[in-house]
Amino acid sequence: MQSSDLVRMANQIAAYFEAYPKQEALDGIAMHIHNFWEPRMRNELKAYLDKGGESLSPLFLEAMASYYKGPKSPVKQAVMQSQNKTAPTGAMPSVADGGGDAG
Repeated sequence: MQSSDLVRMANQIAAYFEAYPKQEALDGIAMHIHNFWEPRMRNELKAYLDKGGESLSPLFLEAMASYYKGPKSPVKQAVMQSQNKTAPTGAMPSVADGGGDAG
């Protein structure tokens, strides 16, 4: 794909999101690129940005700077630790004939 086509499409996306609050616009641009541009186009865009990103809108450049950095914060895995050492009590499981997974 020609660089001029990438620039034109990128600037159209940025122009659409200009009316949004800034953070919403940045997120919207990044999500659009991620969801709708195929990997080949994203790779070409990254190479174009690495060369300076000439003629790209400032809003688009800002969105891509954070997009190519990756997630804003590392994903943390929740660890749930039970304060109870015994299993909860409740109703006994059904063992009725002919129903459920038992056959």
